[in-house]
Amino acid sequence: MVSEELEVENLESEELELLDDLEEDDGIESVDAGTDEGKLLYIPKSCLDAGQIIKILRRMLRDMNPKYIDLAERTAYCAIKLFDYAKLSGKLNINIDRNYLIILSILYSIGGYKDLTSMDDIYADNKLNVPHVFLYSYLFLKYLTPIGDAAESILLYNYNYEDAKKLNTPYVEYASLVFTCMRICIQLRKTKYVVDENSFDEKFIAKCKKLYNPVYIDLFLEANKDNAITSNLESKNYFSLLDEYCQSLNFSYTDTFMLLKMMIYAIDFVSTSTVTHILSTSFHSTEICKIENLTDHETDEVFTAAVLHDIGKMAVDLKILESPGKLSDEEMEEMRSHAKRGDDIFRGITTDKIADIASRHHETLDGKGYFRGIGADELTFQDRILSVADVFSALTDPRTYKPSFPKEKTLSIMQGMVDDNKIDGSIFRDVRECYDQIVSHTEKRRPMLTANLGQVIIGFISLRECNDVPSLFRMIRNMA
Repeated sequence: MVSEELEVENLESEELELLDDLEEDDGIESVDAGTDEGKLLYIPKSCLDAGQIIKILRRMLRDMNPKYIDLAERTAYCAIKLFDYAKLSGKLNINIDRNYLIILSILYSIGGYKDLTSMDDIYADNKLNVPHVFLYSYLFLKYLTPIGDAAESILLYNYNYEDAKKLNTPYVEYASLVFTCMRICIQLRKTKYVVDENSFDEKFIAKCKKLYNPVYIDLFLEANKDNAITSNLESKNYFSLLDEYCQSLNFSYTDTFMLLKMMIYAIDFVSTSTVTHILSTSFHSTEICKIENLTDHETDEVFTAAVLHDIGKMAVDLKILESPGKLSDEEMEEMRSHAKRGDDIFRGITTDKIADIASRHHETLDGKGYFRGIGADELTFQDRILSVADVFSALTDPRTYKPSFPKEKTLSIMQGMVDDNKIDGSIFRDVRECYDQIVSHTEKRRPMLTANLGQVIIGFISLRECNDVPSLFRMIRNMA
């Protein structure tokens, strides 16, 4: 019997192509399936909006390591609260897009989740006054999110405001607002977010006014009268308020789909092979849904669940995820925990139906799967399709501990799982009949979910060689 953990191919660099032909209406243009089908290939749509995607990503990062996201979420709450106060009170006329501000203030430190030692000598001096965490964050957000060039505000984290205004960038105010609030949160952490007369001394205020637009620290002190902002930091009510801010995000479907891809590729911080497995499973399940004549909406639900099904692996030790040998009982238990961890992440954000489909991908018809151990009576047809697609991907994708299995071996193992009452026999028979079509159509669809990580890595290697911030921005302009 095949191990349930056989999943995922290594992501090839040539697959890292950014899809440019997105339509305004539905985000993805239909793909011609060829003359043998005589029809257009169905392109699935995400059932997640931008707010749901960012909320799921926040939980993913927190489950992986709360170090960066904890400060970022507090920073984001303060920055958005301050922005809204400035707008409503008419105190400040600033050219800041609220949608961009939400993404930027939550994810400005997302580069901290990337192991940069593989691209950098950890003992080398950082020539720039820009942490490499922020440099990677800039590139990741620039190429993988709709905020694009606005991400360059991250590079001004510790750069004097007056000098920043001389640079060829229109995003100085984003940096001033976000990083003023970040410094405020760091300062308040010392007092557990309780504000008193000693919280912001003259030295602290002077530093904020030198590095960033001086108006923001004064505006914060005014807006925080009677602890209107910081009381929520102390009580941790900021977390639910930030959920509301995320839900207010307003992006087109095209930009929202870009955020979905970014969420998937955040898993690359832990495991590149898991990213590729998610892509394969998403499109295998899409094709199986159409073979089984599910409606477009039902297909979209399974596709969305497939995108989410393995995000719990963000919290699994990489040595276990990529182990080339057989896992011990303890390691297998850790591996299997990803199903519940994933459910904990997306449950309550997406619909219960999609959460059920996603979290049941390792349940079996005989009731001996995990993590709930439910059987055939409770598993829906959509649940069963994703389970079959997941096994199909696990067998046909190469892993560190196995090559890609050929067609005959894949079908033989899956037939064994049918015989053992693990997966649905009727779905398997259709998969066997349409095997080549499933593989072919997955490859036709795959570009719609691939993202340009190659450009992020190349950009990081190039830009880290800059000696100062002005030369950094000159190089960015030359790269454009």
